[in-house]
Amino acid sequence: MNNMTYNLRSQSGQAVMTVVVLALFISLTGFIGFSQMALSESRASYQIYTSEKSYFLSEAGSEDLMYRIKNNLSYTSPETIGLDGGTTTVTVTIIGQSREIVSSSSVSGYVRKSKAVLQVGEGTIFSYGVQSGKGGFWMENNSTLNGSVYTSGDIWGDNTPTITGDAFAASTSRIYDMPVIQGNARAHSIENSVISKNATTTTSIVSSTIGRHAYAEKIGHSTIGWNAYYTNLIGSSTVGWSQFSGFPQPADLPIIDFPIPDSQILLWEEAAEAGGVHTSPCPYTISSGTTTIGPLKINCDLTISNTAGVVMTGPIWVSGDFSIKNSAIVAVDPSYGAQSEALVVDNATNRLTSSKGTIENSSKLLGSGTTGSYLIMVSMNSSTESGGGEVAIEPKNNNNGSIYYAPHGEILLQNSTAIKEATAYRIHMKNSASVTYETGLNNVEFSVGPQGGYVIERWHEEE
Repeated sequence: MNNMTYNLRSQSGQAVMTVVVLALFISLTGFIGFSQMALSESRASYQIYTSEKSYFLSEAGSEDLMYRIKNNLSYTSPETIGLDGGTTTVTVTIIGQSREIVSSSSVSGYVRKSKAVLQVGEGTIFSYGVQSGKGGFWMENNSTLNGSVYTSGDIWGDNTPTITGDAFAASTSRIYDMPVIQGNARAHSIENSVISKNATTTTSIVSSTIGRHAYAEKIGHSTIGWNAYYTNLIGSSTVGWSQFSGFPQPADLPIIDFPIPDSQILLWEEAAEAGGVHTSPCPYTISSGTTTIGPLKINCDLTISNTAGVVMTGPIWVSGDFSIKNSAIVAVDPSYGAQSEALVVDNATNRLTSSKGTIENSSKLLGSGTTGSYLIMVSMNSSTESGGGEVAIEPKNNNNGSIYYAPHGEILLQNSTAIKEATAYRIHMKNSASVTYETGLNNVEFSVGPQGGYVIERWHEEE
């Protein structure tokens, strides 16, 4: 091999090596560039993801406090909520009748803040199909609540009653012998009941079937579909998924006020009396034709029967007992539109054996005919609260769209009666009676007050 050939081969090899090195350099440069870009994109994605987590945590805090305020549940301010490694602090500021809610959250240093303002709306808020006081809620003989119940007393049943929504018993109250609760249940204790969703108690769940999760201090002789969370002991039970011991003991639910205070009922009475007072004939009996009444105070018993019709053009105060039967109808005047009206039965001199209402046969208490309009019948009989046996309001054998309200007495629903909402110191349902709650009851407006529940005036992100 001569020198020229050797030099040519040497130069060719050096050229190839140069190209290879150059290609490697370009590839490495590109790899580093793409890596930096990928890392930058990854970092940006993480920042966006973390910021979004902070945002949704902030929104969750706002929603939690709004729910508590709108449903008259207890809350603290400021309140700190932790979720998935992040925290949000929610502060409620009272400004007149408004409630300003600011929720500031932080996840890995990324801060998001939302603000909502709740304003008192018009009307009354009925949050549950049934709400009762310490007298509790008793269901029997195939009665049905199509909705939810919140009570300061016990919830119990006999002979296959059904609750299609949630059942909440506050303070140290119990739920027992309820064969069908299709929603969630919460009480101081639960015994011998069937709950389709979650069950939560402060003390024990015994001899019950829970469709989903169970939370209690102790669980025994029960079937849990999903997880069981308990404080100390679980025995003789079947759990579908997992058991978690040492779980904090759940707190009792708070006792909440009835939606209409006695002071508002007094305003209805005053408005009725301002329209005039009926003193003769007494008792006042209407048995035929159509009669327009209101605002009016009736200073004795009022009986409406046969095919008579009464049109309400203002609140009526019956200072005695009220009875409607046969096919008689009391309805709010069509001019009310979506507004509602009150018929108050209150003999202030005798609330133990008087101040009672009876609605029977095919008689009806109706609104104006416009969606959202109702006739609320109020009884101020206080026999049940005082330990007596009188019934404040007794609807039977009828189907109407009214709301019944006896804050100190008992409402007895029986014999295929169907209504929209019932609130009383004690409520007893039997013989296929039913209550079917309507969402419109969240904001019932009356011609004379009261103010309603809170509505959202503004809701936006601040930071």
